[in-house]
Amino acid sequence: MPKSATITLRIAGDLKADSEQIFRRLGLTTTEAIKIFLSAVRNRRGIPFPVQLDERRSEGAPLSVDRKTTLDAIMGKYACITPSEEFARIKQAEIDDEGRKLHQ
Repeated sequence: MPKSATITLRIAGDLKADSEQIFRRLGLTTTEAIKIFLSAVRNRRGIPFPVQLDERRSEGAPLSVDRKTTLDAIMGKYACITPSEEFARIKQAEIDDEGRKLHQ
């Protein structure tokens, strides 16, 4: 499938830098991570993790969970999710297969 759509967004610089640092440690670029997220949304027909209010927080109180705690919680709760590098390898194989079909 040809790439013809573009996504542009503005985010805080520290969010971008922190996320990119994590992606690098996972062996991913930001673009690859976003593609994985969007593929998961399409495949699961929704956001691939729970999105809900934390009733323990008071209204308007800032979140105070650090990244390591969050990542540990995600990995523990979603241990059955395919690791990102495996997911990326599977998706790349699918893309390569589609490319071969187009060139036959």
